[in-house]
Amino acid sequence: MQNPKNKQRNYLAIAVQSVKRLERQMLLALDNGKIRDALHKAMEMLTELRTSLLSPQNYYDLYMHATDVLRRLEAYISDEDARRGVSVVDLYESVQHAGTIIPRLYLLATVGSAYIKSKKSLCKDILFDLVELCRGVQHPMRGLFLRNYLSQVTRDKLPDSGSAYEGDGGDVKDAIEFVLQNFGEMNKLWVRMQHQGALRDLGKREQERRNLKQLVGTALVRLSEMEGVDKKAYDELVLPKLLEVTVNCKDVIAQEYLMECIIQVFPDEYHLHTLETFLKSIAHLKSKVNVNSILVAMMNRLSNFAKTNPEKIPTSMDTFALFHRHSANIIKAKSKMTLEQILALQAALLNYSSKCYPEKLEYADHVLGYTADVLSRMAGSGLEPACTRIVKSLLTAPLETMQLAVLNLKNYHPLMEFMNYTDRRDLAVKMIESVLGAAEPLDTVEKVVTMFKFITPTLKDAKDAKTTDGSAASELKFIKEQELVAKLFHLIKNADTDIQYELYTKVRNVFGRGGTARIKYTIPPLVFGALSLIERVTARLEEEKEGIKYMPKKIFVFIHQILVSAYTNHYPETAVRLFLKAAGVADTCNMEGVAYEFMVQCFIAFEDEISDSRAQAKAIALITGALERFQNFSEENWDTLVTKCCQHSAKLLRKEDKARALIDCTHLFWPTTGVAAEEQKERRNEKKLLKLVQRSLKCANDCMKEQVELFVTILNKCLFFFERGVSTINLKYLQGLICLVEQHLPNLEESSPEDAATKAYYINTVNYIKGKKAADNTSPYASLDIASITSSAS
Repeated sequence: MQNPKNKQRNYLAIAVQSVKRLERQMLLALDNGKIRDALHKAMEMLTELRTSLLSPQNYYDLYMHATDVLRRLEAYISDEDARRGVSVVDLYESVQHAGTIIPRLYLLATVGSAYIKSKKSLCKDILFDLVELCRGVQHPMRGLFLRNYLSQVTRDKLPDSGSAYEGDGGDVKDAIEFVLQNFGEMNKLWVRMQHQGALRDLGKREQERRNLKQLVGTALVRLSEMEGVDKKAYDELVLPKLLEVTVNCKDVIAQEYLMECIIQVFPDEYHLHTLETFLKSIAHLKSKVNVNSILVAMMNRLSNFAKTNPEKIPTSMDTFALFHRHSANIIKAKSKMTLEQILALQAALLNYSSKCYPEKLEYADHVLGYTADVLSRMAGSGLEPACTRIVKSLLTAPLETMQLAVLNLKNYHPLMEFMNYTDRRDLAVKMIESVLGAAEPLDTVEKVVTMFKFITPTLKDAKDAKTTDGSAASELKFIKEQELVAKLFHLIKNADTDIQYELYTKVRNVFGRGGTARIKYTIPPLVFGALSLIERVTARLEEEKEGIKYMPKKIFVFIHQILVSAYTNHYPETAVRLFLKAAGVADTCNMEGVAYEFMVQCFIAFEDEISDSRAQAKAIALITGALERFQNFSEENWDTLVTKCCQHSAKLLRKEDKARALIDCTHLFWPTTGVAAEEQKERRNEKKLLKLVQRSLKCANDCMKEQVELFVTILNKCLFFFERGVSTINLKYLQGLICLVEQHLPNLEESSPEDAATKAYYINTVNYIKGKKAADNTSPYASLDIASITSSAS
């Protein structure tokens, strides 16, 4: 037995072959000027469209072949009529006498199109004549295709506004009436397809109907393309008739599709103007119609329009109230609506509110509160994934338009609680990104507390969830998340320093409970913010002596407590940097006691917490650089700190690190910048400086690696002090250092990039000395015989 699909292909192939054969015969007759023969062949060809053997898809292919031929026939008739070779009026009369109705009506539509184009009769008379005659075909599928053809051949011949056929041939009302009348008949035929055949084939017929729905939809597209269909015509003529046809058809598939078409094909301004009429009609649809999707589609369409054209939203009409009222009525009327459907409706309503009425927070808050109430009644033990996605969209929508204003939504956080920790965390990240994008300051304690309440999943761990699962991706996500939190901190600002301190106090309480992993990223910005606040308070003190509640010392205590409590134990290297920064600010504020205490804590962190040798070397370098810039320490405190620094430098494990640290400490005994001239002299000590240079040389000489590089580094340091008049670093000492380097240069390997860099460093140093010597006879390098002792560097 032959496969049904193969049967269909065979039927189609035979029919198409017949159409092509008769097409050739028709065209031959036209070439010979025999229009009657051509019409006869066309009629024979159109007889193929009477078939009931083809499925709608295959019938459509046959229809396209046949109508392509008819367009050529129409063009020929129009040309011949213009040349007076044939009379289109006579042809229009004669084709009405054809024996078979389907070929007759196709030919009648073809000749009628040419008749309208000739303007030998009123356009509207021919149009309404054709649309009435098409009632003769009541077979659903064949009638639907026939009326689609009528719609196609007449679309450019309607008496539309500005059309060549407007005037005596009719007006835009006639054009609208013709299209609507044809559309109504097409819809009836389309609906009747549902009831043709056995009940067991119902599913198959429904699918066939859905495949043909675009034939019906094209009629609405024709209406939307008409120039004469303005807002008034749409309100008074078009929409009432469309809704009447839709409601009266009593068919679920047709009602869903036609409502969708109305939403999609007509302009947004028309929908806003007729919104209440449209929404009222929804209540009259069949109970099985998915009215939820209709409402959602309309709200999404208008919300997108409002986003790009906010000025076109009418202020005289509260469209949100309309949507809300009708949504509530639908939920009340349809007791079988699923939780997902209800949530989708609320999501669309909130999206519409956020984009059309972003300033009316009560609208969004009401939707969120209603959704939370629905979830408390229907969610049970947990949300399905689909429902979770909708709730996330509900909570994300206000962020796009409201940004920081979401903090005023009372029902926002309660709705978040229905989501699991991971989803709440993702939402919190989106909220932070939204607030950062808006760049609005968090300038009150209430805003900070509420914001931190909303983004709690990023600030501390949940009892039943882990921050990371140990994977690299999870760790990276956590780092990015905490970096966002650190950026958010910089939006916490107020012009009043007292309020700013109170804000920082709230922040500290939250950050302090974030756990060890989080404080690595959140405590440093808090410390730098507090230090910046101290500078603001200091500047304020210069202008006003009274009315300041929190003084710099109070804020320094605040910083000290933050760093000493837990941060130093877990991140001592960063703590050293923060202690040094705090000490520097305290020194600038001339608060020696505070600066000294921060330096003491810095050394304690160095001694007790930093055990890695390389980390120790970096830390002592930072301490040395910071000490050099301090200006307001007493001699006793200064000596204590410098001595401690030198002791730690001398105790470094690696000889290379020790050599570098000791040579850096020489600057502490010959300060040149950042300190007053008198204090510079008091702190200078040539003998201790020379002693440190010698100790550094000794360590460098004991090194197995980097020996020559260290010698060159020490030489450059000595050149620095020689040019600044340190008597213990004289030409003889420099000459000895240069000879020492020359002695060890042969030990460098030319193939080693590091050694090549060291040699280049030395050559540049020698060239610097030569340049200084050649530039001026009075140069301190004048008596240095550099050429004779640097043969290896030439």
